[in-house]
Amino acid sequence: MSESADFNPGPWQGHDFKAARAVYDRHAGRSYAEAVAQNKSTKDLVPPSLLTQSRRPLVVSIDLTGSMEEWPATICEKIAYFDLEVQEYLGEDTEVSFNGIGDATKGDRYPLQVRPFTKGLDLKVQLYKLINEHGGGGGGEESYQLAALYYARKVSMPNAIRPIHIFIGDEQPYPSVDPTQAKNFAYEDLRESVSTKGIFEELKQKYSVYIIRKPYPSMDSIIQGHWERLLGVDHVAPLPDPNRVVDVIFGILAKETTRIDYFYNELDGRQTPAQRAIVRESLKTVHTLPNGDFKALRSGRSVLHRPIQGEDSAPLI
Repeated sequence: MSESADFNPGPWQGHDFKAARAVYDRHAGRSYAEAVAQNKSTKDLVPPSLLTQSRRPLVVSIDLTGSMEEWPATICEKIAYFDLEVQEYLGEDTEVSFNGIGDATKGDRYPLQVRPFTKGLDLKVQLYKLINEHGGGGGGEESYQLAALYYARKVSMPNAIRPIHIFIGDEQPYPSVDPTQAKNFAYEDLRESVSTKGIFEELKQKYSVYIIRKPYPSMDSIIQGHWERLLGVDHVAPLPDPNRVVDVIFGILAKETTRIDYFYNELDGRQTPAQRAIVRESLKTVHTLPNGDFKALRSGRSVLHRPIQGEDSAPLI
């Protein structure tokens, strides 16, 4: 499929990339002012808990602070393609929960927003319910730890086999989860501060966790190293081009479902050499085993393999 072509299959017939981008940009520009005018609280935007019956849930956490610029809009622009290709990798049963991340420490009004698990045309509806506060304010840290806390402790997935959680952002989490923030924004009562490392360890027990990283020039190597220590080098995908973020999501799904050959064949069929080079560079460590063996991963099982549909498995909750 050409990047410049309209995408017209199935229920998404008539979806136009450029038109979708323009509509989302207008929505994003006014969403915060409208939310404030309607006196929306954080609790209006975060349910006390989530439930999905899907066997293959996917969580996508999007940094919505000002430095992320057009990255959220790119996902909305390509949401039709995202929906159908996610089903290609994870099956028609898959459901997706989008959520938005801000900065609770720097006073953002909506530092965590959570949308229910859904699929199909409703994906676009739920994306539009995320408020683009464009907050934050530098310093190299945002409240990723609040999203990790919520999805580790407030999500029930009784039928899930191998859930996946992908962060998209440019900074790193704060070193600990503040109890007041946990209660106010994630419905979790903590007696004392909990280390972010510990919360991410909980999250990794429940999901295969990745981050797609926009570069952060003044602290890039520091932030890269921090995420590598939290998730592992093969779960961090640096990406300088927002237009390729959906492709890199597919590359992560290809790793988790051992369909890397399919991924690159599909990528080669619709992108220019320059576009393909960006995606390949971003996924270089994700698609490489710890011993540097690329081909073994392409033809074998996921590094974090757990049983897939048809295999014996205990569900995750």
